[in-house]
Amino acid sequence: MNKKLKKEEHAQVLVVDDNDLNADLLAQRLLDQGHGVMVARNGRIALDMLQKHPIDIILLDIMMPELSGFELLEIVKADPKLQVIPVIIISAADDAANIVKGIELGAEDYLPKPFNMPLLSARIKSSLARKQMYDQEQARLQEIATLQAIDAELNATLDMRRVMEISLNWALRQVGGEAGVMGIVAEDRLHVLAFQGYTYEIYEDSPFVLLDQLPAAQQALHAGALAYEPQTERAGLLVRTQSQIVLPLYRETAVIALLVLESTQPNQWDPEHLTFLKRLGNHAAIALANAQLVEAMKVANQAKSEFVSFVSHELKIPMTSIKGYADLLLSSNFGPINEAQTTFLETIRNNVNRMSRLVTDLTDVSRLESGQLHLETRPIQLAEVVSEVASFTRAQIEEKQQTLVLTVPDNLPDVWADRTRLAQILTNLVSNAYKYTPENGRITICAEEMNSVNEEAEVQPMIHVSVADTGLGIKDEEQKAIFNKFFRGSDDQALRSPGTGLGLNITKNLVELHDGRIWFESKYREGTTFHFIIPVANGHLQ
Repeated sequence: MNKKLKKEEHAQVLVVDDNDLNADLLAQRLLDQGHGVMVARNGRIALDMLQKHPIDIILLDIMMPELSGFELLEIVKADPKLQVIPVIIISAADDAANIVKGIELGAEDYLPKPFNMPLLSARIKSSLARKQMYDQEQARLQEIATLQAIDAELNATLDMRRVMEISLNWALRQVGGEAGVMGIVAEDRLHVLAFQGYTYEIYEDSPFVLLDQLPAAQQALHAGALAYEPQTERAGLLVRTQSQIVLPLYRETAVIALLVLESTQPNQWDPEHLTFLKRLGNHAAIALANAQLVEAMKVANQAKSEFVSFVSHELKIPMTSIKGYADLLLSSNFGPINEAQTTFLETIRNNVNRMSRLVTDLTDVSRLESGQLHLETRPIQLAEVVSEVASFTRAQIEEKQQTLVLTVPDNLPDVWADRTRLAQILTNLVSNAYKYTPENGRITICAEEMNSVNEEAEVQPMIHVSVADTGLGIKDEEQKAIFNKFFRGSDDQALRSPGTGLGLNITKNLVELHDGRIWFESKYREGTTFHFIIPVANGHLQ
């Protein structure tokens, strides 16, 4: 419907009739009732008027030269832009066949000539009411579609500046205005993060605006709601500002941002615009709150990383010293030591080693979370790394009288990996296997070449590695959490072995950094097999 209309009974009516007397009489009656009226003497002229003017309802005669009423009706109902306009046929051809044809072609009603004005008025009012309901429904559906499009853009970013740019762009696009600005309130000023339409009023190297320059700002902040100044009398950021909107965006009870729109036209915005902006503000506020949380999380992670780095550095120095002195005393180079002293010194050394592993794990987790752990990848022979890990862990395996079986062909192609981190992955898995496998158990390391299909449906050559044990296994209800940080499960036997619960989390992240994947299968009290795949060197995009 014509947006200027305030009541459905006051409409812009197009009268289409080739009879001057009928057309003029009908037009005058409609004018007397407060309607706007346009008159077309034939169907061709009516089509031209429909293309150029907003029309709310058509009163249509049937028998006309050049283009009959039925032909015009058919054209109107076939046009997506015109088909929603209600059409009432007023014709002397009031036989049943014509009435049926008119209704089938899409007319709202069919009235005979001479027309009865009270009846016609009632039919016009009824038709306009139905059209208004339809228009409102379509406008709401369009608004929902627009808000969904806005959400899609907002959800694609967690950067605060980008969220404000998207919100401001949509605000100006949907409700109009010459310029707009969006930013964070800081005491008596607005710290600008996004703006459009300003030339010299806002400087990028000094992006601050005093709230005193925004007539509606104090009202918006005081009321906690959108404030609209339809006539600012040139007060605003733009030199000739006549209208201004200030919309505060909230996170719980705190204002997190202001959206400001300005126009050089007085009374620029109507209630529908203000309603839309409020809804937009709600969606933007959620996106901004999320962006703030992410920013706060980044700051907290950075602080945590710096703290862990500092603590790790400060702990490693005394731990190295303690371990060094314990090793010197155990060497007997400074005199003999008895059995009890040897036990005490070995306990000191073992605990220092355990603390060192804990510090190393915490450092790795911190670097992984902050994205600061970088791989030095190159072609690596997997068999060499497996042999190295087996040699490193053999003493612990033999201490529990376990059997270690290696099934790693020497002719496997090289993998594309960081040698140190690949060794760490295998060491963590083998360490878990011997810790949670009883005495006389069996640990098997296997490797084979295979093909994997990536996300782009491309076949990629990979090396598949598995580490299987005949150990305690993992309870079914705890398997989903196995890669979580600090998770150790509830099995009493498993908890007797020392650990931090960080090893598998680190292992998973390291495998994924290698563009690989890790998974496992386990049966409680029967054993566990961990699998991972990493790319073959000559099949990896280097």
